[in-house]
Amino acid sequence: PLFRRVLDMHHGFQATNLALAAPVLASSVAILTVIRFFRELRGVLFAPALLVIAAVTYGFLVGALRNGLLPAFYAYLTWLSPALVGLHTALHWRRYPDMKRAFVRTLAWGIAPAALYGVVQFVVMPPWDRIWMIGTDLQSIGRPEPFSVRVFGSMTMPGTFAVVMEVGMLLLLSAEVRGRLPSLVLGFIGLLLSRIRTAWLGFVFGLGLQFVTQPARKLPRNWITLVVVGLLALPVITIPRIREGITSRLSSITSGGDDSSFRQRVMTARAGYALVLEYAEGAGLGATGSAVTARSGGGIRNFENGLLEVFYLFGWPGGLMFFLGVFGIVVQGMRLADAQFDPFANAVRSGAAALLASLLISEIFTGAPGTLFWVLIGFGVSAHAHNLA
Repeated sequence: PLFRRVLDMHHGFQATNLALAAPVLASSVAILTVIRFFRELRGVLFAPALLVIAAVTYGFLVGALRNGLLPAFYAYLTWLSPALVGLHTALHWRRYPDMKRAFVRTLAWGIAPAALYGVVQFVVMPPWDRIWMIGTDLQSIGRPEPFSVRVFGSMTMPGTFAVVMEVGMLLLLSAEVRGRLPSLVLGFIGLLLSRIRTAWLGFVFGLGLQFVTQPARKLPRNWITLVVVGLLALPVITIPRIREGITSRLSSITSGGDDSSFRQRVMTARAGYALVLEYAEGAGLGATGSAVTARSGGGIRNFENGLLEVFYLFGWPGGLMFFLGVFGIVVQGMRLADAQFDPFANAVRSGAAALLASLLISEIFTGAPGTLFWVLIGFGVSAHAHNLA
């Protein structure tokens, strides 16, 4: 996304940009893994993924008839590719130790620069980010000025940035890898500057779940790490211009019905529920998300409720099939017995649970959040299969 914004600054902003296809193309390598290990999909561990693929395919067929082939196909790829990457991770359970090591190293050395850029963005507001904010007219992420933006870093939206920081911190907290402390400190600052309350609550929920399910002997070490991270981040988050935005969002968590954002989400959920009842067979892929830019009749750009969006797109038949598959593969990945001797397996499961807990107020199955969710579930299944073997 950052590369795309720099190009837009020099060549003009375009709502539909070829760079949007990069994540889908990069994740298409997972198709080769699925073909190679297709026979293993008949096993109990991986069979639920077939229900997810079937539900998304059903949504594509309905969307091709209702919304047009191009928007439906693009949406099909954006929904299917994250699930395939998660399946790729699960099917490579024989290489679990190597893939785990590579993933943790990527987080340790990737979270810090991403979060640092977010801090710079908040204080300076680079011109390419400012031009992109003006072009998209996304008023919900703040004003294109220093100290007035909800940080989105090198990514597309504050929600995406916050999810990456949230998951990265949950996984790095119990990891033994070089470079994790700077990433934890900067990731914590970046998470606060995003001002995404869903990610804040999800992080607390995931942290509590991780502490409850891990061996008691590891608790002192993790608590000490959290205290050190908080102390190192304190000089930055107590700067007046930074502290103001964070404290105002923190106070709004307890305000409940007095918060305009909360009331808006309640109204959106009611409208979404009415749409689900209206489209019992499903509106089809291409009716929501970035795919609506390729649709002549428009659509809902941001549904803001992952649960209702699934039933709106896939209808009651596809929605039930989708969540049955999700439930099945989550159950396969949430083997708590592994947590006693595999801290990483415990961490990925707490991260997946934290994302799943935000389903009612965010969409977690597509984009970077979707890729992280399915990869975390894939690692959970992979860990169980490897440890069992």
